[in-house]
Amino acid sequence: MPLSATDIFNKLSEWPHRGAGSENEMMAREMLMTQLVGEPGVDVAEEGLMAPATYLPFFWMVALGQALAIIISIWFPLGAIMAGLVFFISHFLFFDWRVSSLVWWSPKKLTANLVAKKGNGRRLILLMAHLDSAPASFAYRAEQVKNFAVSVYLGTAIVGLGVIIPVLDSYGWVAPLWLRLLLVAAVLAQPIIASVDFWRFGYTPGANDNLSGVAAATEAASRLWRHMPANSEIRLVITTAEEAGMLGAQHYYKMHEDELKDRDTHVLNFDTVGNANLKYIVRSGGFTPVHYYGELMKAAKQASLQNPKFKGITAGIHRVGDFDSVWFARGGFSTLTIASYDDEAMMPHIHTPKDTRAFVDIRQMVLSAAYGEALIRLLPPPEEAAR
Repeated sequence: MPLSATDIFNKLSEWPHRGAGSENEMMAREMLMTQLVGEPGVDVAEEGLMAPATYLPFFWMVALGQALAIIISIWFPLGAIMAGLVFFISHFLFFDWRVSSLVWWSPKKLTANLVAKKGNGRRLILLMAHLDSAPASFAYRAEQVKNFAVSVYLGTAIVGLGVIIPVLDSYGWVAPLWLRLLLVAAVLAQPIIASVDFWRFGYTPGANDNLSGVAAATEAASRLWRHMPANSEIRLVITTAEEAGMLGAQHYYKMHEDELKDRDTHVLNFDTVGNANLKYIVRSGGFTPVHYYGELMKAAKQASLQNPKFKGITAGIHRVGDFDSVWFARGGFSTLTIASYDDEAMMPHIHTPKDTRAFVDIRQMVLSAAYGEALIRLLPPPEEAAR
């Protein structure tokens, strides 16, 4: 019998959270490994890495850097401009969901991606989901999350003060001390607001985001392993540090980029699939959009149109944050994310203490596993896809 998404979900729910690099995450990953090593012919391994546990140290680094730039620009305007640009560009790249090297300067913990694979051949199919749970966030409170995009734009403008003030100082317009201190306070308010719920509540349970995705991806992989597509390898990749900026997936992409480019690679990501309305994501992104395309997108449209079981699964646009799939989509690979939303196109309760199993629609999670398997089986043979 293939592994059951419901059973995997229930077993992983035993831990109160799975913060990246925490003992809870390690034990949850080991439990999942125990399930996977029993799969016939499947090789299971951990790929260790040192990664930040959350995005919060990065936020503090940027804010403190910009505050310092505003202060020292009175005496060293050119140096302050250069420092301000470094921190501003790092902030911009992070919120455009691109590689921002400064994130990796944050304090790190030992953690790992979990990889289980079977088969060989020209085609490589990655089924992905992240295991780590998010730090509780003020920005994701029910009354705040609808303004997420506005808060990102406003926050970016405030971070930009670390460049604007030194530039003005370099032209001889020196801001009075009271205004300079007020701007420093505005810059430092950013990480304080971002951190306050984590200080109060710690990590969230992460039932929907993303135990639901891990469970669905695992069942889909288990079903595919039992009846392997021809000339293919099916690889389950359970990532870490997604909640620090999709860093586990970024690390995996960099480590395996040459292999991915040498093969006919398709990446199917499962993230937060326990809400009422399942979607295959056609666009995400921050300041610039990320478009999803390729054979997986064609398969998603075909499955939703032809199979009555999947007729309710439609195209969707993701407007809050992004997914592990972003690195692969921007790398030009056939990539798709399956996610789910409420009737207002939001993901309720994620990144809050309410992200518990009580708010997960198990039926949708199980349906997403079946849908993911169907998409892979609808892919044309590698020989035809190459034409």
